[in-house]
Amino acid sequence: MRCRGFVCSATVGLLAVLASHNLNAAEWTTGAGLSVGTYASSNICRAPDDEESKVVGTITPSVDLSGEGSRATVDLSAAVEYNTLGDSSIDCPQVGGGANVANREAWVPRIRFLSELDAVENLLVLTANASANQNAINPFVAGGDDNINATGNTNINYRWGLGARVDRQFNETLAVLASYNYNEQFNSANQVLSDSQEDRVDLDVGMIPEASRFSVGLRGQYSEVYFEPTTVQPEFTNRLSRLEVRSAFRVSDSWALTAYAGEEDNVFLSSSEDIDGSYWDVGVRWAPNARVEFNAGYGERFFGETPRFDVTYRHKRSEFTASYSRDLQFPRNIRVDDDAGLGTAFDLPGDPIVTQGNPTFVGQTPVLNERFALNYRFSARRTTFGLLISDSQQTRAEDGREGSFQSAIASFTRSLGVSLGADLRLIWRSNENGSTGGGVFVAQDLESWGVSTGLQKRLAKDTSLSLRYVYTDQTSSTDFNNFEEHRIDLSLGFRF
Repeated sequence: MRCRGFVCSATVGLLAVLASHNLNAAEWTTGAGLSVGTYASSNICRAPDDEESKVVGTITPSVDLSGEGSRATVDLSAAVEYNTLGDSSIDCPQVGGGANVANREAWVPRIRFLSELDAVENLLVLTANASANQNAINPFVAGGDDNINATGNTNINYRWGLGARVDRQFNETLAVLASYNYNEQFNSANQVLSDSQEDRVDLDVGMIPEASRFSVGLRGQYSEVYFEPTTVQPEFTNRLSRLEVRSAFRVSDSWALTAYAGEEDNVFLSSSEDIDGSYWDVGVRWAPNARVEFNAGYGERFFGETPRFDVTYRHKRSEFTASYSRDLQFPRNIRVDDDAGLGTAFDLPGDPIVTQGNPTFVGQTPVLNERFALNYRFSARRTTFGLLISDSQQTRAEDGREGSFQSAIASFTRSLGVSLGADLRLIWRSNENGSTGGGVFVAQDLESWGVSTGLQKRLAKDTSLSLRYVYTDQTSSTDFNNFEEHRIDLSLGFRF
């Protein structure tokens, strides 16, 4: 089902009216900022030869808004970067990520919006969300990490959604949770990255695992995505759906055993005849206190084994998460996923708006994603350290093509005094395309190393100056994707 203009407008209007009524007496937190930057690059086209230097100017206003009333909440974080390179006449030998798509952007937004309204108390919640972020068109070629290069290998992804959630607890042990969400996704590079619309339903009916020693319930999920045509593929619809029986046994306050089994019914283009069928999983949960939680399990689905684990540890000065899973995902969702969920340890002062989400193939058919992620942050009185490691081994269901995406980021910040700070960041990434096909998937592998170091000076209570040096060295299996770049960043920031 695709959302018609009248229905969507009416739903948005109803949500806005009800939310405004409940937010009249809300507690609001607001903030705004403005950043003006100058970036001098030694190789603006990121070319292996005939390097061209250029200075790029940016201006980035930002706003943060949060409100909470008796039955409604609103959270907004938004920034828009304008850079002079987008309107430049500079001519680079390769643009659009090798996909013949010139997509150099002058305006780059980063938006996160979420609103919830308790429309019927203790029963019905209405939701609205929106986001905008930049990501790479083709992860196997140069560019795509930010907008301060002229390769044009960037896409701006816009996403919005409306939903409703029924959350009803009948007694101490029995509850129903059902939700529906409609969302649309638009891409500035929609010549190759398809615009799409999704209808999604989630259902969980049964006993509450935390409320009794033994619990059982019924859980289901339905997702249907319509993809609009592009220059590389026609329009089509994918469907992923499953229905399962879940159970849990609480051995003690800290230990629990879990199991579920069910049937899935899927529709998508695949090189394999098996795209659905029966599945199962058994697992264990250990949570000795509020700071530590560990989950692990093993199961099987139509594509093979599905081992999994996730661990979370929180302390006064540190946070740690690690996870491993093997699951079927849409590329439209992989592109907007964000690993850096432990705060701003990887966003340093003076940075331009960088790409977000995770790398994946050009295309929209489901991907088997075997993924490991580790995220750690330590904060002391004057020092902060962050580490992010990601390993994603992806296989396209459509044709069996494989891709490997690995990255590691380490950042270190240090306060040198009341108004002076310093930072150091190391970045490594390796993207390997095991495919031998042509088009935008010509077999290309790359490895990139980067280092940046900077100083920040607080000029006044809400004014700061940042100076940074950035070095990047990339090697590739194709000569035209090798490059070396030196960059000097100077940024002045204001908070209001």
